[in-house]
Amino acid sequence: MEKFKKAYYLFFYKLYQFFHSLSNDGWEDWKAGLVLQTLQYFVLFIIVLQIEIFTKNPTPNVDPKIWAIPLVIIIAIFNYYILIYKDKWKLHEKEFKNYSKQKNRMANFVTLCIVLGVFALLILSYFQLSQINWSKYRT
Repeated sequence: MEKFKKAYYLFFYKLYQFFHSLSNDGWEDWKAGLVLQTLQYFVLFIIVLQIEIFTKNPTPNVDPKIWAIPLVIIIAIFNYYILIYKDKWKLHEKEFKNYSKQKNRMANFVTLCIVLGVFALLILSYFQLSQINWSKYRT
């Protein structure tokens, strides 16, 4: 669990560094948190889409506000408490700054792959969803 937590902090730190390099306005941690949270929503959405594709059962016509709003709130509270509250992620910042050049490059590459991979999977999921003839499965 500790390695997962450290990887989570490292991923957040790399996003933070990216926004810090764009503009040093003091909101880098919030921007990184927003990107991280958006990626988390996309991953959950990909899971829902893949379940629909696998089961050939479209989600019922349920108002997304019923499940989406509480989910958004829960993920936002989780990320705030784990990362931003009392700057918990900064406890590891010194360690991350002291990474070797090679380890830094690898972390940057993995972060980029994760971000691009989530977007690619989202596009692929929609493509797969569009290939199903839903008229066969709807009653």
